[in-house]
Amino acid sequence: MPPSNVTTRSVFDSAAGEYDAARPAYPDELFAELAGRTGPLTGLLTLDCGAGTGIASRQLAARGARVVSLDIGERMLAKAKARNPQSACLLADGNRMPARPAVADLVTFAQSWHWFDQQQAAAEVARVLKPGGHWAAWWNRAHAGGEAWFEDYQQLMAASCASYRWMHFRDEQMAPDWADEVVAARARMEPAGTVVVPWTRRVSSDRWITDERSKSYVIELEPAVRESVLGQVAKIIAGRFPDGEMTVRYITTLVLARKAS
Repeated sequence: MPPSNVTTRSVFDSAAGEYDAARPAYPDELFAELAGRTGPLTGLLTLDCGAGTGIASRQLAARGARVVSLDIGERMLAKAKARNPQSACLLADGNRMPARPAVADLVTFAQSWHWFDQQQAAAEVARVLKPGGHWAAWWNRAHAGGEAWFEDYQQLMAASCASYRWMHFRDEQMAPDWADEVVAARARMEPAGTVVVPWTRRVSSDRWITDERSKSYVIELEPAVRESVLGQVAKIIAGRFPDGEMTVRYITTLVLARKAS
């Protein structure tokens, strides 16, 4: 991981182990939908920005993409490199990509676009993409609204974590206007669709709690408050899943834009 243009630290570095151990991968259907709009992923030079511990990078590479993982988190990228020593990882900021103009076929932001300066990153995407190349951003999120335990969980997180926002996204197309921001940044970018992929996550309660520890809004809590909140989450989960095996409805929202030829 050669040094690059990083001037800030990742909030996730302190929880890189938890992130690597418990964050879920993305459903196969997501990549089928992506390939249906970009063409086959095999051979596509892909810049995966905000790559974290490399979850999406590995899934893209498994489908034949030539992936370069960019992140500002040194510990996060170290986890990605440990998972796949042959992977290309750059300690770099997606707001200022260390890449030549018109070099990439695909620029991806898995669970990360909201962390970037929207205008600056959009301009960078337009700069580094080849004509006809794609920007793709996607997010996993639990979508179990209407289930009592999940409503209790969301109310607890909203009351305890100042930056928790997920409960406000009741609709399935989460923040589709972000594609419009990419388009607005450069006239040659055009919207290429929004897709919602429903799926089911089966996960142990212990792994769910570990996953919670990797969330930014939990990381930022004072340690004693964090443990108290996570203890309450564990009680809510135990009330619904007493055997410790959870089945939770999820959706993954994919948003795309294309650079005009």
